[in-house]
Amino acid sequence: MIGIFRKSLVIRSFCTQPVTKLVDSLVSTLDAVDRSSLDKLLTSVPQLTRYGPDQWHRTHQLMAAEGIESDKFLSIVSAYPELLGRDPDRLAGSLHCWRSCQFGDRQMQALLAAHPQLLDLTDQGKLAARVAFLHSYFETRKNVWRLFLNCPNLVADDAQGTIQPKVEYILQRMRIEVPEVVKCCALAAELDMVRCRHVFLERLGLFKPRSLKADPGDPNDNPKLHQITDTTDKRFAVKVAFVTLEEYEAFQELFEREHNRRVDGARRTKTTTMKSSRSRGTTIPRPGR
Repeated sequence: MIGIFRKSLVIRSFCTQPVTKLVDSLVSTLDAVDRSSLDKLLTSVPQLTRYGPDQWHRTHQLMAAEGIESDKFLSIVSAYPELLGRDPDRLAGSLHCWRSCQFGDRQMQALLAAHPQLLDLTDQGKLAARVAFLHSYFETRKNVWRLFLNCPNLVADDAQGTIQPKVEYILQRMRIEVPEVVKCCALAAELDMVRCRHVFLERLGLFKPRSLKADPGDPNDNPKLHQITDTTDKRFAVKVAFVTLEEYEAFQELFEREHNRRVDGARRTKTTTMKSSRSRGTTIPRPGR
C-alpha cells in the first residue's frame, strides 16, 4: 500500500512540475496575464501544456496586435488549444478577415471568444460575401454580428441552399421582425423543425401571422421565436403548445407524411409535364435561358 502511495506521489509530482515551469515562463513573457489565471487554466485544460512558451508568446503577441485583450486570449485558447500551434501567417490572415467585417473591437473579441473555431476561416472574400448576403436581409452589421454570435453555422452553411430558405420562411412566411430573429438561435435550427413547429402552432390557433399593415414592434399574442426554436421538443410541446410530448410527436409523424406526399406529388407533376412536352415536341427551357 505504501509503495502504491509513493508511486502516486511520483506521478503527481511528474505531472505538476512541467505545469509549474510553464506557468513561471508564461508569467514572465505574457503581458497582463496573472499567475493565478494561468495556473487554473493549465490545470483545467491540460492539453494547453503540450505547447511551449514560444508558441504561447507568439500567439498572444499576434492576437494582442489585433486588439484582443488577455482575458479574451485565454478564453479563446482554453476552448481551442490547437490555435497555439497554428501557423502565424494563417492565424494572422484569419484575424484580418474578421477585423475586415467591421463589427467593432469588442464585438469581434466576444465573437471569437464564444466561437474560436471561427478562426479556421481564412477566405476573406467568402466571409465578405456572407456578411453582405446576411446584411441584405438583416439591415445592419450589428445584426449580422448577433447572428454569427447566436448561429455560428451561418459562416459556413450554404447560402442559397440552406440559409436563404430558412431566412425567407421566418421573415416572410412567419412574418417575424428582424430584431426578434437576431436575438435567438432560429437560424441554427433545421428548416423542417422550424416549419413543423410553426404549422403545429398555427393549427392549434396559437400562432397567427402579423398583418402586413402592422407597424414594426406592435405587440401580438404569438409565442416568441426563441420559444419556438430554441428549446427541446418536450419543453416546446408542454410550455409553448400546451400539449403533451406524445401529442406533438404524433403530429411530427403526420406532418412528415404530409410533406413527403407533397414532394412526391410535385415530382410526379414535373415528370408528367416533361413527358407531355416531349410528346408534343415542345422543348423544355433550360435554367438560365
